[in-house]
Amino acid sequence: MAVILLPLITILLASLASLVHAIPSVKAIQVGAGNCSAFPSTFVGAGDNADGFVFSPDQADDSSINGLTTGITGSTLVVYKNSTDVLETIFCCDFGGTILDGFGIRSLLLPPTISNDTQLAYMSEGIKPQTYVHEVNGTRQAGTFLGWANVTTWAFKTATWNPDFWQMRLLVSESGDSKGASLSEGEFMGFLKVQLP
Repeated sequence: MAVILLPLITILLASLASLVHAIPSVKAIQVGAGNCSAFPSTFVGAGDNADGFVFSPDQADDSSINGLTTGITGSTLVVYKNSTDVLETIFCCDFGGTILDGFGIRSLLLPPTISNDTQLAYMSEGIKPQTYVHEVNGTRQAGTFLGWANVTTWAFKTATWNPDFWQMRLLVSESGDSKGASLSEGEFMGFLKVQLP
């Protein structure tokens, strides 16, 4: 009996291992502090503003979310589970690194008080998200990523108000860093990449 179960257990463990995808351990390095120079559409020599960029999940533990379209629902940034029927929300940057809607009117900010539920949303007051590059073992990786206070890891889960969306929150603790931050039930980790539409 043990001889029969051993190959079955080996196959099951191998199958489970293929489902697990851990995001890489990265060193987040802030770029473009206080301006828009890190965004992919920055005006050459201006650095004070950038037009036409979007966000997309990248290198997530659930790879099915990578590259999906993001947009605003209500006032909160979400990921659309079915990206074929929606238009992505395009953002711009101005006023010392503030991310704005495509019309340059509403600011996309983190809440003024960092908590365990820190989501990006249109707000009149709050904290400006920051742009980062990633290094893995001293090698700079391609892309620019969104975060705050050297944290670029986001927690994604099916939105509690609508199963057609993924909601996301910056994976920070009440103290504002990644130490002590943990995933809630149903969440998985990933990054939020800034890219051209």
